[in-house]
Amino acid sequence: MAVAAGRMQYELLGVCAGATRGEIKAAYRRLAREVHPDAAGGGDDEGFIRLHTAYATLADPDERACYDRDVACRTTGMMMRRAAAAGPAFRWRTWEADQCW
Repeated sequence: MAVAAGRMQYELLGVCAGATRGEIKAAYRRLAREVHPDAAGGGDDEGFIRLHTAYATLADPDERACYDRDVACRTTGMMMRRAAAAGPAFRWRTWEADQCW
């Protein structure tokens, strides 16, 4: 199994954002057996490094809280940029539109 580079930490481990520490540890151990270069017969070193980084981030409660905050800020920023690019949420009324006789 190859681990993709641009995916979120939760997706790398295959767990949901509300996963417990035990679920994260179990997912990491299961995937490490598949991805580890020694166990996979000289496989992908970078994939294991990404997997381990995701586990290290999500296993530590402080790091996980910081990561979740960063993801939430990035998501909010992306939504705000999309809304700004789409234009204003309302249109100013024009004189012509007000003249309904």
